[in-house]
Amino acid sequence: MTESNPQNSVLPSVMKHLQALVEATGPSGSEEDVVQLVVKAARPHADTLDVDAFGNVIAVRHAAQADARRCVISAHMDEVGFRVYKIGGDGFLRLEKLGGLDDRILPAQRVWIRTDSGERLLGVIGTKSAHLLGDADRANIVPYASLYVDLGARSRQEVLDMGVAVGDPVGFVGSLTELGRQTGRYTAHALDDRAGCAVLLTLLERFHETPPPVTLVLVFSVQEEVGLRGVSALARHIQADVALALDMTAADDTPEFSGPHLQLGAGPTVKMMDASTQAHPAIRRGLLGAARKRGVAIQREVLKGIGTDAGALQYLGQGVPTGAISVVNRYTHSPVEVLDSRDLEGAVALLEGFLHDLPDLDLRFVALDETGSD
Repeated sequence: MTESNPQNSVLPSVMKHLQALVEATGPSGSEEDVVQLVVKAARPHADTLDVDAFGNVIAVRHAAQADARRCVISAHMDEVGFRVYKIGGDGFLRLEKLGGLDDRILPAQRVWIRTDSGERLLGVIGTKSAHLLGDADRANIVPYASLYVDLGARSRQEVLDMGVAVGDPVGFVGSLTELGRQTGRYTAHALDDRAGCAVLLTLLERFHETPPPVTLVLVFSVQEEVGLRGVSALARHIQADVALALDMTAADDTPEFSGPHLQLGAGPTVKMMDASTQAHPAIRRGLLGAARKRGVAIQREVLKGIGTDAGALQYLGQGVPTGAISVVNRYTHSPVEVLDSRDLEGAVALLEGFLHDLPDLDLRFVALDETGSD
């Protein structure tokens, strides 16, 4: 593999991984099925592969030189979802949220309930029939605590007989599907951040035959959606010279907004800041320089209402230069998230270019005048 390898060759790999990953049900703390898929895909291309006690998957591809820099890149495997909170005597399930879900979109959604045996059972989040709505119903948002899942059961015992128990994970139903015809734009639940995982798996494949220019530590993390918990545990002992998060970010290019900040199809974003991170200036310079050098379209991201694994990775050791790349996503944290495949291609190209430049990148926060003169 050489640095000039054309980026358009990566799309089949990214989409293949993404298709498989979004089929799994893996709300925060219940990512086991996603872990299995990631391990199977990463193992043939990694020098070492481990799953830690938290559930994070760590795949390492060594550089040819033992003293090469180390770069950690993290994408999270978990999705927003629920756990079964209560099984009613009438056979309806009550839910507890996992992650930032919008109560407005929850009624009338199809969901999977995953039992301890690994079986997935289909349910629907109930909603009043249109014929039975009153004026108050039409004006109000039903809070999630009042919602229920209809599993088709007639009693609590029927639910128990199906193998459902309090605490079982619940996730949205969906498959990766192209919108329209030949648009290159795809919808699914859990694109956040299975798309990031798919990009990392493709990046790892790119270095199958030739070692990367730096030692690459790819982290597929757990429990990001409930407070960056998986990678926070990992950050206490992992060592690196540079850290990046690869996640999704919210598009505002739909009719509800004017003057969009982030648009589908305009390229991956280079994070400037968000609620969890102020990107290190050396990483910003490195990512922007890699994009310019290779003609990769990018967007600059400033979004206070979001956080990524970078918020925990920045504390590696005594602190390391940290930044983030995002793929723009419409309708985040919903069952119908939408991305543009061109942005996935761009993310692979940007990461690969950054890694090739990293051995010579000045990682200092600022270049100081070492002469001591005023």
